Amino acid sequence: MKTTNYIKRMKPLLGTFVEVGILDSETKDIHQQNRYFEVAFKALQTIASQMSFHHEDSALSQLNKSPRRWVSLPKETLKVLALAKQLGEQSAELFNCTVGGHLVQNQKLPDHFPHRFNLSGSSMDIEIKQNQARLITPVLITLDGIAKGYAIDFALEKLQSLGVQSAWINAGGDIKVIGEIKLPIHRRKVSQTNSLEPLTELTNCALATSQISRDLSVTLPSQIVDTQGIEAQEGLISVATSQAWLADGLTKVLALLPENERQQMAHQFSAEYFCSKAS
Repeated sequence: MKTTNYIKRMKPLLGTFVEVGILDSETKDIHQQNRYFEVAFKALQTIASQMSFHHEDSALSQLNKSPRRWVSLPKETLKVLALAKQLGEQSAELFNCTVGGHLVQNQKLPDHFPHRFNLSGSSMDIEIKQNQARLITPVLITLDGIAKGYAIDFALEKLQSLGVQSAWINAGGDIKVIGEIKLPIHRRKVSQTNSLEPLTELTNCALATSQISRDLSVTLPSQIVDTQGIEAQEGLISVATSQAWLADGLTKVLALLPENERQQMAHQFSAEYFCSKAS
């Protein structure tokens, strides 16, 4: 019987612990294995550094500090801004990356801005051209709802460019698997935080999970709010689709919808929604 063996590494990144795994059949050369992990973690760090709301010097912070002015940005940041704008338009602004003002007001994100800002806006407030972007109004962009997923897509593309065919990256509930790997996924039960239940098995697919819980708001200071600043209902939202950035973003979209509308919205994006069951 053939046994499948994996090589794994883990680092704190993107506000969580990130695990990168590859099949050991990709290479037996320890130096080459180390090279794969180095490239993957460097790619993840690149996205984290560019798109951090918390870091005053990040590319995203430079944009937020410069309302109404064109700002030159790295191509990766421009790409994620374009994806965020696209998802906002396609979801009738349920995905809204301009709610940073609400999150600053709620003390979920830091206030290091010298100017007055709007609590929220819409995707129409973002303009992109060539290597620059501009905020038409003084909104604050937060890419936390999509950047982690994009970082996973980006890092796996870097591995594939080196010839790696089968790998996965798990960043605290945002997961993507490529190649021959079949990765079993378990999820915490809604009402029993220390109890796991089998959810699905991933092959050439991405899955993201967001948990909305008032009890976790102190230890996990994140929040999903709509354009008006109203917080999503408590629950556990898991979405599977081909790209990690889209799965990540759709968990925020579905969290703001009633349960009976989530599956239909997921189908619009060719995604699968796993409903949360109290148990």
